[in-house]
Amino acid sequence: MAKVAGALAVVALVLLALSFVEWRATPMAAATEPTLMPTTVPPTPTVSLAEYGRALFQAKGCGTCHRHDGLGVERVISMDDNPGLSLAGANGAPDLTHYQPDPAFVRSWLRDPQAIRPATEMPKLHLDDDEIEALIAFLQTNPAR
Repeated sequence: MAKVAGALAVVALVLLALSFVEWRATPMAAATEPTLMPTTVPPTPTVSLAEYGRALFQAKGCGTCHRHDGLGVERVISMDDNPGLSLAGANGAPDLTHYQPDPAFVRSWLRDPQAIRPATEMPKLHLDDDEIEALIAFLQTNPAR
């Protein structure tokens, strides 16, 4: 019985020692093992704040009322075409293509347009601070006239 206990102790020590050894597959073994997932993960594309703002401008429907050349939408009638039009004319809202925003004003406006101009038709969009900053970044990419 002592021989069996001694043999089991030796086997346990060998197994314990093997648990600390780093095992690597041989090149041949690695080539024959099927893989379910790619060995490298493609990088996650990063989006700039301005690109995020452009996407929000489209997703929130800003282009429904506002014109902006950065969206790649065909040109519509504007005040430049007919100076007699009011801002609420053909576009329903100002053309923002060349708008150079004052960030403090835009933050206030986007948080609550009716607090600044009660008669405005601009809806409250319930944007969070990150979304507002992204929209400002998008508008800051506008070319000056």
